[in-house]
Amino acid sequence: MTPVWTLIMIMAAWRSQFSERVIAIDFEIPSFRDYDNVSVVQQSWYAPPSPNAFKSGGALWLTAATNSSSNNASEADERNLGRAVYRDSLRTGDAKLFPSFATSFTFQIITTRHFPDCGSGMAFFMSDIREAPLNSTSMGALGLVNPYSTSQPRSLFAVEFDTRKSSDNDDVSDSHIGVNINSMQSLTYTDTSPSSSSAYYPELFLYNNSTFTAWVQYNASTHLIEVWVANIHINNSSMNFSQGNVLPTVPRPVQPCLQLVYNLSAVFFNKDVYMGFSATSAPSRQGMEGHVIYSWNFTNDLDRRPNEGELKLYKVLAPVAAGLALLVILILTCIILVRRRRNLEMRSGAGQRIQRALQTARPFSYAELESATNGFDEKRKVGEGGYGAVYKGILQGGALVAVKRLKRSLMMEKDFCNEASIIRKVRHRYLLELHGWCYEEGRDALLVSQFMNRGSLDRYIFDTRRKGELGSSPMAQKEMRVRLLTQVATALEYLHKGLGECVLHRDVKAANVLLSDDTQMEARLCDFGLARLISHGRGPVTMSAAGTPGYVAPEILYNGVATDKADVYSFGVLVLEVATGRHAISFVSARTAFLGQEGPVQLHIPSALWSSLSLEQDTLSDQQLLQILDSSLLYNVLHAAPTSPSSSRQSSHEEDDLSRTMKTLLNDWRCVVQVGLMCCHPSPEGRPSMKEVSRALDQKLLIPLPRTKPTVPYQFPVHPWVVTSNSLSNPSSGYLVPSLLSGPR
Repeated sequence: MTPVWTLIMIMAAWRSQFSERVIAIDFEIPSFRDYDNVSVVQQSWYAPPSPNAFKSGGALWLTAATNSSSNNASEADERNLGRAVYRDSLRTGDAKLFPSFATSFTFQIITTRHFPDCGSGMAFFMSDIREAPLNSTSMGALGLVNPYSTSQPRSLFAVEFDTRKSSDNDDVSDSHIGVNINSMQSLTYTDTSPSSSSAYYPELFLYNNSTFTAWVQYNASTHLIEVWVANIHINNSSMNFSQGNVLPTVPRPVQPCLQLVYNLSAVFFNKDVYMGFSATSAPSRQGMEGHVIYSWNFTNDLDRRPNEGELKLYKVLAPVAAGLALLVILILTCIILVRRRRNLEMRSGAGQRIQRALQTARPFSYAELESATNGFDEKRKVGEGGYGAVYKGILQGGALVAVKRLKRSLMMEKDFCNEASIIRKVRHRYLLELHGWCYEEGRDALLVSQFMNRGSLDRYIFDTRRKGELGSSPMAQKEMRVRLLTQVATALEYLHKGLGECVLHRDVKAANVLLSDDTQMEARLCDFGLARLISHGRGPVTMSAAGTPGYVAPEILYNGVATDKADVYSFGVLVLEVATGRHAISFVSARTAFLGQEGPVQLHIPSALWSSLSLEQDTLSDQQLLQILDSSLLYNVLHAAPTSPSSSRQSSHEEDDLSRTMKTLLNDWRCVVQVGLMCCHPSPEGRPSMKEVSRALDQKLLIPLPRTKPTVPYQFPVHPWVVTSNSLSNPSSGYLVPSLLSGPR
């Protein structure tokens, strides 16, 4: 049997090499003067005399910076599009892994108007289509996607250098660098604008007409994408290489400006992949903007192509090896089925279901993640959820990850597949993305995602010492808190309506809102451990009561019926927590709760507000808001005093400014609190949709309150607004309390 196995192994290795060698590409282009392997692409829908890319002076111009005779570009053009691709495509075929690669290129962006009035930008891209898609000059698409098509499948990886902020793509500024997968919404980005206050300004500011070298690297085994950018113009200010002269080289920076873990094999499986550069500009509206490539290098880690002799030998030996391999496989399969039938069935069933559920995530070994978390050391534990603990992990390459260790149970495999199958479908800027998984028989199941150093939102709204990190002034606090709430609302709107089937999160709370590590501090909604799918049009489904006490919608506690309005309720509780600075269920004194007795009681914030508010009008009064809001959100305004009592005119101006500031704050917070109250309406029919909530928060729209207090549509109030020590023994003095709410949060 040994010679047979040897032959099979040799042929398998040889075949593997053949399947990979067909996508090997390695080139260096110091100048485009005499290089013909990079060609300009003329789109059929974007035909002459429309301007296009061209070569001049040894450089590749994607768009011209001035009126050009080379491609007839002028300031009268509505839009310019330039696209150039490498001659050969990366033919992935049936290869399981998209290959590792490294590329570098030197380029310049020449703006003709002051920041931020120019635009649009350029990108290095890999795509399964050679020509630019239809309408890809619009809406900040940079010639990469058709922004008006939602049905067209996309296979795209791009590193964009964007000089125009597009609200359609959630761009952060008019000067930023981002990594895009299958859309123009960057999964990670670096803000290089003057307002970013980051270390990358002004070095990587895209409006200085500087020349840059960029390095892009992808590791197929770890799925790590890294981008470095260095400014040649600043380091070599005396150089002039606009006419194709030899460029100076600069060392690659130590730290990448962008990192992202993403499996490109899932993006480009069984595709011909073209790579090159694309750029757009809008001269008539935003002025001419030139995008020029001076040099380009590319390599992957594959060997040479097989020669003709090797191919002939392979064709002779392949059928023999295939027959022997089939015979051996049949024999071994029979032996394995006899000896380990039961165990094999269990492992096969679990493995296949999990593999299907996690098609786009990287499998890790248990030993690898155990090592990354230092044996799941308690010191590495950063959180505890309903389905398990979360640990900080450091992979061998140094990448930080969060490892969620799911609790063991009889239904563990079902729970694991449920969570994984939902998370893998989600691709949204404000939802935490699954990067990997581990499922080995007899061990805890593990999920791997991006690690957030800042932690979760609850640390910042309940901890007095950390509240200031959300803003140094009441106005800054308001802007940050409302922005984070708007981002969570957008994420929930996507879960409910953006996936074709309604995904219920079922555990929306401040502890499940992580904060990103970038300067903008964005929200990332996480923990789908309690999520379930509901097809649109099916209506409600019956479920067991699950979630976090205080956040659970009353209809779930009463009859187990859940719709997307259950998530709306939980989001409303989160909104009221952010506004009041109190936990959903918090301990207060009985005197504070207006009970006229001593001792601590538990207060359920949403129910307490509905019970205590006087709704004479459909809006909250300023006095009501002052009683509701977290005092730290208004402290500096309420306690501000004139700096110079002797100057009555100055004092009057200061008082007017304070009055305007207070009015703005109260009006904005009134919108937020009323959104929270309506989301926590006792009846599901009375709650808005997440689309309405997202719009109200984003546009500061006031959702009117009912003129009469809403009635609880159940036989008993499942969310009592206050829980006292004698409530259970004397129902008339309080409300009956479900056991789920009897303990502290």
